[in-house]
Amino acid sequence: MSWQLIDSRVARPEAVHHALDHRLVEAVGAGEQPPTLRIWYRKQTAVPLGRFQAYADEVAVDYVETNAIPVVRRITGGGAMFVHPGAVITYSMYLPADQVTADVETSYRELNEWVLEALDRVGLDVAHEPLNDIVHPDGKLGGAAQLRKQNAVVHHATMSYALDIEEMLRVLRIGEEKLSDKAVESAAQRVAVMADYIDLPRDVVVQTLLDTFSDTYGGTPATLDSALLADARQLADEKFSTDAWNKRL
Repeated sequence: MSWQLIDSRVARPEAVHHALDHRLVEAVGAGEQPPTLRIWYRKQTAVPLGRFQAYADEVAVDYVETNAIPVVRRITGGGAMFVHPGAVITYSMYLPADQVTADVETSYRELNEWVLEALDRVGLDVAHEPLNDIVHPDGKLGGAAQLRKQNAVVHHATMSYALDIEEMLRVLRIGEEKLSDKAVESAAQRVAVMADYIDLPRDVVVQTLLDTFSDTYGGTPATLDSALLADARQLADEKFSTDAWNKRL
């Protein structure tokens, strides 16, 4: 397979990123787009919500609405995540279904292998933990999710680079209530943050990921097709920014 590597370094709204996932996996499935790796850059703090999660059960509703934090339902399953610009690293892989192992658990391990190699190169002690997590001895560093369509698969993951644990608890759990030291300590024990273990800028980690991916799969730097991007922006407005999609459960 000849991969395209998209690292535009353009910050986009959360809804546009999810619309791009939708459109790119469709395009790969239709044979209109080669296999693609895309690095995300965000404009604002947000919550990517798992496709089958209930909005009110996963976020502190008053807090996110008062602070205008977008909650966007993904096209993949899994749990809600707290993300903010520069504090996480998110990537998506879009590839033909016949290039992905049919067994879901095995496919997560295989598609995470290059990421483990990249993180090892920057000095992080990491491993794959079934079903879909990337873990450090001190806690979970990131998690992956997939959507399998008839002819294509999207495999994406978000990893913590310098996550604000206290704000995460306000957004996902506690809302306006006062944070206790115990709650923060408990969350910190479950979430590992790259910046606690390595003294490297986020851009260096991202470049190491791209280099390792190229070493593993090959690939050519590319940009998003302008028509596909315009289509994704329209889809973001019509679907991924709407309450009908994001609050439907």
